Amino acid sequence: MKCKSVGLVALGMMLVAVPLAGQTDIKTRGYFGVGGGLSIPVGDFADAAKTGWVGSAFGGFTTKGGIFGGRADLMWAQNGFDGVDGHQRFLGANVDVVLTPGHRPANVHPYFLAGVGVYNGKTSVSAGSGDATKLALNAGVGVQIHTGHRMDVFFEGRIVSFRASDALNFLPLTIGLRWGGI
Repeated sequence: MKCKSVGLVALGMMLVAVPLAGQTDIKTRGYFGVGGGLSIPVGDFADAAKTGWVGSAFGGFTTKGGIFGGRADLMWAQNGFDGVDGHQRFLGANVDVVLTPGHRPANVHPYFLAGVGVYNGKTSVSAGSGDATKLALNAGVGVQIHTGHRMDVFFEGRIVSFRASDALNFLPLTIGLRWGGI
């Protein structure tokens, strides 16, 4: 008897939910992308490191109007050291809130993002190596240029602060492709 009651309640909830789902204003669309570019050290990190490279892959969603969204990304950056044979490597994952002002569809539109991540920073020099996994904060701005059906080229710059004993800050400047979303 209990199984029949649970089944009837579930069926009733589905019958009510289906008409309501068509009336909701919040619908999301997913997207994904890849990019690469320069990793520019800033602050105290710039005193010891040279400009390096960065690669990233991400996935996210936008709301129906495309203004609000969220995304998660993976980033790999590496900077060589000045005057020392070696490099600093960052491998991390971020979760960001994304705000894209303006009306859709637009051929060119800016966006802003900010969030938190977890990074593994590994220092490799001839004398040895060491690594640490720490919290990282990031914030940035970008621009998307619509190039075709659900495809955009994007340019993005953000500051990433790896929160080790001494904060290691770097500025990834990325260009890439994004598919989907609005």
